[in-house]
Amino acid sequence: MGGNVIEVNEAEYRDMIKYIKDMQKSLDPRWMKKTLKRNADPIVEDMKQRSHSARLPSQIGTTTAKRRAGPYGVRIGVIKNDPVKFPKISAQGLASILEYGTAERFRILKKLGMIVGRISTGEMPSFPFLRPAWIQGRKIMTDKTVKAIKKRVP
Repeated sequence: MGGNVIEVNEAEYRDMIKYIKDMQKSLDPRWMKKTLKRNADPIVEDMKQRSHSARLPSQIGTTTAKRRAGPYGVRIGVIKNDPVKFPKISAQGLASILEYGTAERFRILKKLGMIVGRISTGEMPSFPFLRPAWIQGRKIMTDKTVKAIKKRVP
């Protein structure tokens, strides 16, 4: 074989393993989610201010639910839905339509049960508000989170 030999001092190896385990314990999921949520607040506020809907800002926020964001993550955006405010379309659906817009759509005209034509219902131009806020705030959020992790790790 080759001449690549690595010498490991057993005591130093045990100390390194202990240090890594201590790091893992100090970055528990609860602390990590709380830190990410706090650092994501400026992004959420920016998303709310950029929104073109009067009802939508109350549905924008963050969630730390494990099944949605993973054990160490946070989800940012339109995460809530109030059926009273949005009886025909969900808040997430409306946000998607506002963010990306739609092509021209048509509905069918019927008379006496027979299709007699189509009529345009129009198109929706896009008004991006989620993505620009995310792009503008993600670097700041990441830097703050890394700084907090460095402060927390022994």
